[in-house]
Amino acid sequence: MPKQLRDFLCEHCGLEEERYISVDITQTTCPECGHTMIRLIGMPRVDLDGTDPGFPGAYDKWARVREQNRAIKGKRSYAGE
Repeated sequence: MPKQLRDFLCEHCGLEEERYISVDITQTTCPECGHTMIRLIGMPRVDLDGTDPGFPGAYDKWARVREQNRAIKGKRSYAGE
């Protein structure tokens, strides 16, 4: 099995630790107290496509940032003349 970086937490002593470990392992031994550490499941990152009108909030933000960048570039090119 391939190894990946995983987060583990010891519920006994509170130690949190990252380890490169096989993806199918969900428990390991705590190096501090010897009790069982459990694998933590992290929050996935969701990044919506800002150019797709199917995601209105992301699309509005993308359009607003695009217009701000255009305005800044327009001021720079005008000031340079």
